[in-house]
Amino acid sequence: MQRAEVILSLLGRKAESDENFIFRRLYRNLFNPDFYLNAWARIQERLEQKPSGLPNCSMDRMKPDWEQVIRQMKAGTYHPKPLFKKQERCDEDFAFRDRLILEILRQILEAIYEPHFLETSHGFRPQRNHLTALHTIRTSCQGTNWVIKGEIKDILHRMDSQLLISLLARRIDDGRFLDLLNRFIRAGYLKSGGISTDVPASFRREDIRFLLVNIYLHELDRFMKNRSLSTMDARTPMNYLRYAGRFLICISGGKVLAQSIRNDIQTFLQSTLHLDLTGDDIRITHLAKKGVRFLGYEIRSEKPIPRQSPSDCGKRSAFGNIQLLVPGEVIRQKIRPFIKKGRPVHINSRIHLSLPDLIHRYHEEMRELYNFYCLAEDVSAKLGKFRYYHYWSLVRTIARKEKSSVKKVLDKYGTDIKGIQGTGTKKRIGVKIQAGDGKEKVITYFHAPLKKRVHPNPVFPPPC
Repeated sequence: MQRAEVILSLLGRKAESDENFIFRRLYRNLFNPDFYLNAWARIQERLEQKPSGLPNCSMDRMKPDWEQVIRQMKAGTYHPKPLFKKQERCDEDFAFRDRLILEILRQILEAIYEPHFLETSHGFRPQRNHLTALHTIRTSCQGTNWVIKGEIKDILHRMDSQLLISLLARRIDDGRFLDLLNRFIRAGYLKSGGISTDVPASFRREDIRFLLVNIYLHELDRFMKNRSLSTMDARTPMNYLRYAGRFLICISGGKVLAQSIRNDIQTFLQSTLHLDLTGDDIRITHLAKKGVRFLGYEIRSEKPIPRQSPSDCGKRSAFGNIQLLVPGEVIRQKIRPFIKKGRPVHINSRIHLSLPDLIHRYHEEMRELYNFYCLAEDVSAKLGKFRYYHYWSLVRTIARKEKSSVKKVLDKYGTDIKGIQGTGTKKRIGVKIQAGDGKEKVITYFHAPLKKRVHPNPVFPPPC
């Protein structure tokens, strides 16, 4: 039998070359042992990123079960174990087998659908994240005055499973393949748990539920593409983008047009995708008067650009540039655990950690926060304030752990760090450890400059 990677590559190339191609005989790939090996390898990669919540089973112990699963697949008798609530246990082989088969289904569906997802879709896709969506807003939505923000809350529970299967049937003519996926849906795997933000984005992307969300809402993306090309909107710039169940539409036009677009979206979602959205789910905002929260950022418009000459008299001033900002309340909330009475404070719950783990944890918190808000105009000011309290909380936690003073901790663990430009040094708390390759390295607190990035970087730098 062919290797799984070869088959997936062929499926992807066929999907890319012919968007109307109908895929048949996909189910037979479940008879190929290499698909199980390939799926297991991908799960192992994720185990290294997020050890909890996934089965911790050895490959040798699972190999005999693959043959049994393949026999059941050929006979059409495989049924996933029902999930009536969020289940993250991995004690039972059957639960693990289900995850393995779901990974195979995900890989096949991604090969077929990823080539045809539109550029306006950013959530849970390769080389795309919230930063690529926000970068698009900043570069493509200049001069925006009206913004329509929508959120399909609890999208996993609100999707019509029968409609989802019928949407898949447009591209997949394989009853056994669709029936297997439908068995997982009926068993509760589509609605088990929520979209967690506590795991890496790459980990969440490799979850079949979020791929199915993108397939379902691809219909909305297509509708909005046609809407933006309509005669009514041709005279008025309109930019639409979506991140999973959240979407944003930036308009350089009047409120009447914004209301018309909102009504059209509500009608389409209700009639075509069976999703009812109220006024609270889709809101219209005048950007010059009020900012909009989207994907964790605050989107605002600069002050309108004044008229340049007396000849412009009677013309409306152009709207200002889009600004991406760090919401003030987010930073206040982030600082709260590390401050007391206006001063940095130690964290008792972290004293038990080893010194390398303690420094690494603080480092990762700061690094992840910066990577999330690196496109913001005020990232230096807002995160600089957080870093001050956060860093000195680390120093005080070490002092409390070692029953020492802050000064002694600084004298003992202060490490000279070279500047980013190669000039000068600054002291940061650091500790030497032995790496896996036998070489010695120093773990320090996050010391990179908090500068605004002009371009997104979907692949974040590795931790120290």
